[in-house]
Amino acid sequence: MRALIAFMFLVIGAPLHAAEIDIAFTDDRVEVDTGFSGARLTLFGAVTGVDNPAESVDIVSVIRGPAARFEIRKMEKSNLIWTPGKARVINSAPALYHTYATRNINDIAPLPLQSDFRLDADFLNIAVSDSATAAAPENAKTAELYRNAFLTEAHETGLYRARTTGIEFKKGALFTITVDLPANTPVGEYGVSVFLFRDGVLLDADQTTLAVNKVGAERRIYEFAHNRPVSYGLVCVAIALLAGWLAALAFRK
Repeated sequence: MRALIAFMFLVIGAPLHAAEIDIAFTDDRVEVDTGFSGARLTLFGAVTGVDNPAESVDIVSVIRGPAARFEIRKMEKSNLIWTPGKARVINSAPALYHTYATRNINDIAPLPLQSDFRLDADFLNIAVSDSATAAAPENAKTAELYRNAFLTEAHETGLYRARTTGIEFKKGALFTITVDLPANTPVGEYGVSVFLFRDGVLLDADQTTLAVNKVGAERRIYEFAHNRPVSYGLVCVAIALLAGWLAALAFRK
């Protein structure tokens, strides 16, 4: 809170010059435990060097999660049964990708700038490959099919979002961005970028980071699984065998 107050005084007392944008989180750390059902964070910012920013400029914010690996399988019908088909892999796609804007992105920035700064998930470089050979699909049409399926699923699960709400200008140069993280938010280091536009021209940008970490027993299990995967796998097998033996013993009685 002291850092936020100092940030506000610094911005208010700064002299006006070229248009600039600055941002800061009230809390740049999110703790995840078994009861985690999502989180709402507030990103504070200020626009300087612009008269009446609420009516003269637009803001776009992009929140990008750590790179993750995803598998996609197309359901295939065999007689009367639907079964998962061959797995396709998407490597290094953002685990979470949220964008917030003061209005529709197409009304704020031209397509070249949208693509350059990845202002929407549609501009992400999502490469699809075969899970076994790591080779690209047979043709571009197949790759696009799996890419679109991935984006659709990511939007439906809340990991990818594009909103024209959440940004609110306060008195003078100050504004806030309300960030809603879903319950399935992955852990890791997040990058947060904010862009300042006027009449389709990028005036300035600023960046910060956000850490999403597991706490308590979940953190110890998470670190054990990632730091010692072989041992973790053996422990899981042992627990499964023990549970099966206890279940068989109970039914026998």
